[in-house]
Amino acid sequence: MSQAPEVTLRAATAADEQILLAWANDPVTRAAGFQPEPIPAADHRRWLADRLRSRSGRLLIGIAGDTPVGQVRLDRHADGRVEVGIAVAPEARGRGIGATLLALALDEARRDATLGPAAFIARIRPDNAASIALFAGAGFRRIGTTEVRGFPCLVYEADA
Repeated sequence: MSQAPEVTLRAATAADEQILLAWANDPVTRAAGFQPEPIPAADHRRWLADRLRSRSGRLLIGIAGDTPVGQVRLDRHADGRVEVGIAVAPEARGRGIGATLLALALDEARRDATLGPAAFIARIRPDNAASIALFAGAGFRRIGTTEVRGFPCLVYEADA
């Protein structure tokens, strides 16, 4: 694996709709997620509009140079935990970008007074070895199992 390029984060905007939809419908992303069917553009547009209006969540785009390389979702739950979801652009995988995106997003969440995380959680399908390694490498520990949309799911947690 080559060294990860320098990555920064910025807030997603409506202008990111097409790239976010393409990443969401990437076959590898779909296979690792909890909704394996492709996402229709109209559904994605509504989801993005809701996400951009959310006061309890953030959608961040990772940028390397001028190139978008992935996204991170942060969702604050009523119990104060912030759930983290991440997707690396297909063309950016295997370069350490996921770890960089995750570290930057956790730091951003810690500084965000609205999110104010009590802890971080991630829900990961048991067959998603890349995400398990990513979150475990970032200090997340497995705390249990559950189901999401009928799929078995491992729950990982890290201190804020």
